[in-house]
Amino acid sequence: METIKIQINHKNPIFTRDLATILYNQIGEEYDLSEDEIKDYFEILSIILLPNDTFVTVLTFKLPELPTRDIELKDIVLSFLKSVERIEGIISIVKTNDTIFQKMALEYYEKITIVEMEMRNVLNYILNYDDRRITSDLFKEFGIKIAEDLNAEKIKKNYENGLFYILFKDYKSFLDIEPLHNNDIAKLLQNPQINTFEEFKSKLRKKINEDRHLDFLASVENQFSQLDNIRNSIMHIHSLSQGEIRSFEKIMNDTDFDKSLLTLINDFWINEQNELKQKTILKIIDFEIKNIFENSTFEGEKLIITHDFGDDILSEYESLEDLQNDFIAYGNGVLEIDYNLTSEDEDKIKEKVKEYWEDYRDIRVR
Repeated sequence: METIKIQINHKNPIFTRDLATILYNQIGEEYDLSEDEIKDYFEILSIILLPNDTFVTVLTFKLPELPTRDIELKDIVLSFLKSVERIEGIISIVKTNDTIFQKMALEYYEKITIVEMEMRNVLNYILNYDDRRITSDLFKEFGIKIAEDLNAEKIKKNYENGLFYILFKDYKSFLDIEPLHNNDIAKLLQNPQINTFEEFKSKLRKKINEDRHLDFLASVENQFSQLDNIRNSIMHIHSLSQGEIRSFEKIMNDTDFDKSLLTLINDFWINEQNELKQKTILKIIDFEIKNIFENSTFEGEKLIITHDFGDDILSEYESLEDLQNDFIAYGNGVLEIDYNLTSEDEDKIKEKVKEYWEDYRDIRVR
């Protein structure tokens, strides 16, 4: 059952039998419901006489799950309220609660929340990439006004994402460039290496460093602006227009022509991983090489590893070549990064292992 709560301001008394008759005329015969059954759907919660000698009646009525075909349940509610509004002496009538809208709003809000969290995950990464920290000063730099104080200690204690203190509309602030002074503009215009507007734009100092990050933020700016309007409607219990619903569905679902926001965000991570996975895996291997040699010693020409590094690295090696090959295998299959080492990568790893082997052998031979 769906429950609708309404508040009516009226001059003449209102009785549930009158309201039940109106609803019966709409749905009774079509859905095989008696007028007595429908009367039981209504419950008056309060009737109050106002100082202006009119009444306010607050009541609820319920609607069962009906096998509706060409009409939605919410349209039955609207049609009923329009009929009630025509009763003589009715001044105003408003819905104050509506489980039909609640369920739709919760469904939409759940989807919006998922997208919001994923987007702020991306923004947090971009700021980390630029070695920036989320503080009140950062928001001031980007011209973002937050609705409440950013308590850094509270955020840290609760492992919160400080970006949840900003609004959807603030995302576009991350696309801003540093303000230019007259002297800066004059220098750029006089630069003989700048021949086109694109070259001029490339010289502007951006608050976000990487062009690919700016391109991504620009690609989702319009969708988040639309989503912000929809979220505001939901949070403030506004009815959603058909246009807003169509926009929501377009933003949230892949089509033959457009990708959903979640797909665009997922593509961002795939592209970022592809862009940086070589550097990432080589850095991890470099770290592990150093870590292993710092936790090892030599007995003659034999390397003894004193710490457990898992099944992929043995506890001892008599051959430099064996350790080099194990590190290459480690890079190709052990790390959870979809990347196959190139011959150049392998040469770098072999050379790094050799350097450590020779340096630590000379120091730690017992």
